[in-house]
Amino acid sequence: MFSGPRVRIGRSRDNDVPLPEEPTPRSSAHHAEARLEESAWWIVDLDSTNGTLLNGARIQRAPLATGDTLTIGDSEFVVAIGLRRASWLLGAVALAATAAAAFLLIRQMQPSPFVGVAAAAQRSVYLLAVDEGGRRTAIGTAFAVDRDAALLATNAHVVDAMAARAGAGGRRVALLSDGASPQPLGREWVHPEWQRGSVAHDVALVELAGGAIEPLPLGDARAIDRLRRGAAVATFGFPAQSTDPQRPRGRLAVDVVGDVRLPYIEAGLFIAPGTSGSPVFDDRGLVIGMVVAGDFVTAGNGRARQPSGSGVNWVIAVTALRELLAMPR
Repeated sequence: MFSGPRVRIGRSRDNDVPLPEEPTPRSSAHHAEARLEESAWWIVDLDSTNGTLLNGARIQRAPLATGDTLTIGDSEFVVAIGLRRASWLLGAVALAATAAAAFLLIRQMQPSPFVGVAAAAQRSVYLLAVDEGGRRTAIGTAFAVDRDAALLATNAHVVDAMAARAGAGGRRVALLSDGASPQPLGREWVHPEWQRGSVAHDVALVELAGGAIEPLPLGDARAIDRLRRGAAVATFGFPAQSTDPQRPRGRLAVDVVGDVRLPYIEAGLFIAPGTSGSPVFDDRGLVIGMVVAGDFVTAGNGRARQPSGSGVNWVIAVTALRELLAMPR
């Protein structure tokens, strides 16, 4: 809480509100100032590199009101203004307020832990498809797990479906989200204990024949042990009904764990055909599982499958994938 006459905001440590250091910061050292002028607060941009946003609009100088949202670099704040004297506390440092009629409270908004997950997934999650005769058919989802061997992880049943669709003349390809060029797939390894029609051991690896990959961090046994009903989880994949195979764009879905029955985890996550093989993340960004099955029904045309609406969908814990990665290839 501040009472004036000005509150400096920026990345430098000598500011009243120091902003966190980011690997590629968008905030300036001395980015903006909130100024108390005749009992009214104003926000003033200090010729920052990336500008100051007030309620989503870029400003140079503008009055502040309770409920306003300030965006400064990578940080967002919500504003509250009152009319009383007060001392204020910022972090662990207490300062005495100067005499003034109006005080300003700037509270940083906490971003969802899955914002970073979405950014990482966009670079590491692939649509698996088959090109045949100028036509591309989406099959499922895969994600990078091994940089040196250029390996992607997916479901065994997705690899099986790709092989059946490709036949003699089709070409199996992988595409990153947001319009990347298709990359050919090489060898594949299916868990030796998987059987068609079963979700047990339904994991596989496929080799990306061209291009570098960025593996996602895999959770360990402790990450699985942390899972409880109500724990937040997210997935990133390519639902068939809303994915253009020519220019795929992955979709992030966030939900909570409904039940844990290891090696399976039940979660809603808007799982649909096409999301098989999608990575499932915990709130620390670790992959704790892979989409393996959904509660689907056959649509009226007798062919298309769609979610039943029950929300009963299953994730296979990452331990099955780690088991396959440890096997000789």
